[in-house]
Amino acid sequence: MSTSLDLLDPRWRSDRAPLYRQLRDEAPVHWSPRLGMWVVSRYDDVLAVVQGTDCSVDRFSRIDPVTLRERPELGALQVILRDWAVYRDPPDHTRLRSLLAQSFTPRQTEGMRPRIQSIVDELLDRALARGSIDFVADFAFPLPATVVAVMLGVPPGDLDKVRIWSDQIASYIGGAQAGRNNVETAQQGLLEACDYFRRLARARRERPASDVVSLLIAAEEQGRGLCEDELASNCVLLLFAGHETTTNLIGNGLYHLLRHPAELDRLRRNPELVPSAVEEFLRYDPPVSGTVRIAVRDLELAGERIAQGQQVAAMLASANRDPERFPEPERLDLGRAPNRHLAFGYGIHFCLGAALARLEAQIAFRTLLARAPALRLAEGEPTWKPQVFFHGLERLWLELGV
Repeated sequence: MSTSLDLLDPRWRSDRAPLYRQLRDEAPVHWSPRLGMWVVSRYDDVLAVVQGTDCSVDRFSRIDPVTLRERPELGALQVILRDWAVYRDPPDHTRLRSLLAQSFTPRQTEGMRPRIQSIVDELLDRALARGSIDFVADFAFPLPATVVAVMLGVPPGDLDKVRIWSDQIASYIGGAQAGRNNVETAQQGLLEACDYFRRLARARRERPASDVVSLLIAAEEQGRGLCEDELASNCVLLLFAGHETTTNLIGNGLYHLLRHPAELDRLRRNPELVPSAVEEFLRYDPPVSGTVRIAVRDLELAGERIAQGQQVAAMLASANRDPERFPEPERLDLGRAPNRHLAFGYGIHFCLGAALARLEAQIAFRTLLARAPALRLAEGEPTWKPQVFFHGLERLWLELGV
């Protein structure tokens, strides 16, 4: 098998489309020795992995005792991450998600529209006053981070902590492309973030507020709410997932839009295409490149035998470029329809915050198009985060002047 089929190779950091194409053509179900897992790349096979019952998301409580003895540093990660709803199977997942979903109803999401618009305008006011910005640091990060902080009751002054914790957690959850597992770094971020939310939860028990933490404390499902560890852990999940992926969506989307001037002009002339454009950004370069599952039984996929207990990486980004599902998949088409991408996953683990991410991105792009007509890429190449399962920019320098 070609050694070029290596997701950890730094050459694929900025553009993985050629790698995904090669995987789909040569090895749609490929064993990666460096990752220690199967890599699945075609749409139908990815869908089978993420929606079926042959694979489990519960990879942290399933860490075997031998591995824990050999790598004791995984113990702290296991204790925290095994409580994340995204890493639980039914019935625990059903209970946790139903509680968390009470904070992400359509009415509550739509109710955030004025606040999101206000945050976008404030960030853009500052950016326009400067004339040139790092779009990630000055807009794509603070927008969703501020939104989720408001929802959780995190003071705006703590956003710097949020960014540090998020980067630390993502260094492990996102898969380090350079081959580093970054366990100790992620452990520090998780522990500090969990301690933060334990303190916040204690404060909210004494004095409830109109935020997600207070709602989770009050919520009950069949007489059982979240225990303290579950509450703290899942608040970290909401904080992390609520901005990390949306930051990547907005940053990646704008980068590709500015590199396709014909589509940029099309969107300026037809702003009603913004919702469709956001869906195409999600398909073309999704913020989450792949998701990991564990086979709960022996199974066969595309002629390969996957043994019970082996890990499977379902590459959502590759599925979104599968020509069997998407005509001209390498072309950015802001009016693409239908567009049944898998950027938010599928089935019971479909992203809980998908509607909020879409709303933030739509408001961001509408406002940028209207208020920054001279927006353009600055000279020099952008830098990308060194991760396998997330894909996002570290820096993107823009000029906003005339």
